[in-house]
Amino acid sequence: MKKLILVLLISLLTQLKALAFHIVGGEIELVHIDGYQYYLNLVQYFDNAQTDNPGPDLSVQVYLFRNSDHSLIRTEILNLSSEQAVKYTNPECAIGSLKTSQVFYTAEITLEPSIFNEPEGYYVVWERCCRNTSITNITNPGGQGMAYVLDFPPVIKNGEQFINSSPQLFPPLSDYACVNQTYYTDFAGTDVDGDSIAYSLQLPFNSSSQVALPIPQPKPFVELIYANGSNINNIIPGNPSLGITSAGFLTVNPSTTGLYVFSVLVEEYRDQEKIGELRRDFQMLVIDGCDPPTPPRAEVRLPGETEFYNEIDIINYSASEEKCFQYLVVDKAGENVTLKAEGVNFDADVSEVFEFTSGPINDSGDTLRVEVCISDCPYIQNEPYIIDLIASDNACPLPQRDTVRMTINVEPPPNTKPYYLSPDANTIQVRSEAEGQVVALDELLIGIDDDPFDSLRFFFYAEDYDPTNYGMSLDTVLDIYGRKEVKFNWNTDCKAFPFGGKNTFDLGIVLEDYDTCAFDSGDTLFFELEVILPPNNDPKVSGPAPDYSRQIKTNLLFDVFASDEDNDPIELTGLGNLFDFSNVGIDFADVQGNGNIESPFAWDLSCDNLGINKTTNYTLYFIADDDDYCNETNADTLAVQIEVVVPSNTKPDFQIEEFYSLSVNEAFELEVLATDGDNTDLLTLDLLSPNAAPASEGFSFEGNTGVGAVSSILTWTPECSLLGENRTPETYPIDFLVFDDNCPNTELRTLTVNFQIEELAVDYDIFTPPNAFSPNGDGHNDTYTLSNLTEEFYNLPPDNCDDQFQSIVIFDRAGGKVFQSSDREFVWTGDGSDTGTYYFHIEYLNTDYKGVITLVR
Repeated sequence: MKKLILVLLISLLTQLKALAFHIVGGEIELVHIDGYQYYLNLVQYFDNAQTDNPGPDLSVQVYLFRNSDHSLIRTEILNLSSEQAVKYTNPECAIGSLKTSQVFYTAEITLEPSIFNEPEGYYVVWERCCRNTSITNITNPGGQGMAYVLDFPPVIKNGEQFINSSPQLFPPLSDYACVNQTYYTDFAGTDVDGDSIAYSLQLPFNSSSQVALPIPQPKPFVELIYANGSNINNIIPGNPSLGITSAGFLTVNPSTTGLYVFSVLVEEYRDQEKIGELRRDFQMLVIDGCDPPTPPRAEVRLPGETEFYNEIDIINYSASEEKCFQYLVVDKAGENVTLKAEGVNFDADVSEVFEFTSGPINDSGDTLRVEVCISDCPYIQNEPYIIDLIASDNACPLPQRDTVRMTINVEPPPNTKPYYLSPDANTIQVRSEAEGQVVALDELLIGIDDDPFDSLRFFFYAEDYDPTNYGMSLDTVLDIYGRKEVKFNWNTDCKAFPFGGKNTFDLGIVLEDYDTCAFDSGDTLFFELEVILPPNNDPKVSGPAPDYSRQIKTNLLFDVFASDEDNDPIELTGLGNLFDFSNVGIDFADVQGNGNIESPFAWDLSCDNLGINKTTNYTLYFIADDDDYCNETNADTLAVQIEVVVPSNTKPDFQIEEFYSLSVNEAFELEVLATDGDNTDLLTLDLLSPNAAPASEGFSFEGNTGVGAVSSILTWTPECSLLGENRTPETYPIDFLVFDDNCPNTELRTLTVNFQIEELAVDYDIFTPPNAFSPNGDGHNDTYTLSNLTEEFYNLPPDNCDDQFQSIVIFDRAGGKVFQSSDREFVWTGDGSDTGTYYFHIEYLNTDYKGVITLVR
């Protein structure tokens, strides 16, 4: 609990940091490394044009929640890794009010399969406040913050590891936009898993509070409050307003200057199932006064044609035709034009089609002309291909572009397919060969090509294995134009090749020619092959029961045995289903031996080892594998199901009242008692915080611990300073805390007890002091005192805030002073005084008492 208090104090101090006016956008990424290790990244975009915050934070803290009940799982600290400037598309367009850097935070984390396995998935949240006060399209931007969110799937699906990285490598928004000019950018990222990504505009999320560093909260999140007619369909006003395609291409033709904030929802799909999403926050600056751009105009003129190419036409080329034409670009004089070619329905590099890739429009404003020559070989087979020829100038803030999209059908050079002369490729070749041989499976494989100048090649086609790793080879006997002969040789020696793990093979041997365009064109001979292995008995695993149920904080012990009838060398191993033994506290050693072996299993089911908060099932596998002559995979596996039960935990409770009345200067004592229904939990009792007790020298309370019950004595003699104005009663709440050590679900309870401090009511009239004493040494009435006497009315009245004891003075009959004290606990022994009558004067601040005392010896 002291740690919790310290964290809270640190959190409060951290609020003194500057608000987040310097953050203009960003997103969260999760990148798979290996196993269950991931990089968790936070990408921020930092406004370097402002001066209030000279640099980014050195670290950020993110919170991980689960979707099923939105409970917090844990937090992670991401440290600053790098910062780099975001470059303009055209550096000559730079302005002082837009300078951005990309700031990258990261940490390597583990997503444990025992925790991150719920099908509803999980999400990461980071919050910060507040936004740039200059933002145009939201109300009170200085009072609205930001929340970045990444949803990700579980690491286990259908009992198997589910590997996924979130979409990443998104380009930044590097340029400003101009009023009445089309702004465009590719805002799309990539997905290393090949998942589909869909993009849409959304309203950004607000932070959960307006402090500089809010504690991130779970779903649902609150969206920003938009102003000035802005909404999801009009985030940046314009014609058109801001929009994004499902492929991530962002466009707007803004009509009004301002600084606009928006968010892009990035949804991730695998096999048509949504598995995750994230939101990208960003700001776009729109300015006025830009030079109106004159976009380039691109056209294509085919040889012999007077009209320009119409994009609805398909151009057909025969194999023998020259495939060149003119590409013409018209633009403002002095503009430099960049040329680029992109395939639309194919992925080949077509950059070489232009005679040159950039050039100026001369001072006379002449048309830029460039020859385009396409390949004699079509980029795709059996259908027309589509190619974009793009011209871009160097206008600010973004290049203006024009594109000619051409559809072209190219007849490839003629080619005759090669074929097998021997054996017959229409028949599957089935072969079974004994282990330990080197055989030629057919006398010769003969390939023929009727094109007299085509070379031929044979190669293996196999799925999920490399035939050369299993002793297969193709050895050339004859290789001339139009004919090739090879031998298919196979070495079945299991000491040289791993037939113990795989001894059946589906195989194709492809015959292909080297034609001009290197298209797939050939014949395939298929084989079904088997190596016949020596006989071998399977090993056996025994020992543990198939099912166990144990409570957390107990132990599980058993022995595991493995045996082999052939007395082969065997190995006994153990592994967890999607978890490592060492990560959960299992002590089990893999062992080797001949014939019969065993190994003890011990599991300390402690909270620290397991890290679970609910009843959890674990599947363990014990595997015996023998090492026979061919290393054949003959294994026996015993699955053991173990249920670790997490019982419910009873909250501790206080056994005291919630209100007590105290008087000043009067000692008060209270046993603060708390109990726990589980009776076995260690309880800790203390004040909720060091500041929970009032500032009073008369207050005392020490924390304590106990099993099943805990108590500690509170003592308090209140001072007058604790009263209210005009000595009125004053109430002081004191917060107590009790918590147990039950794991994994610790429970606590707090209680606020109100102590009312009142003025001490004193009846001064009942005071009747004793009037005699006998200091004769007999042990009875030997001294004169006015405290701790049997009869209450003999004792000095107690002090209160209005009247307090000052002194006592005792005089003899002649008026001489024989005793004086300012201590209300005084004792007069009568030493030096004779028998007789004496007079006392007791003085309080506002009250006096006078009387006689008889001293008798």
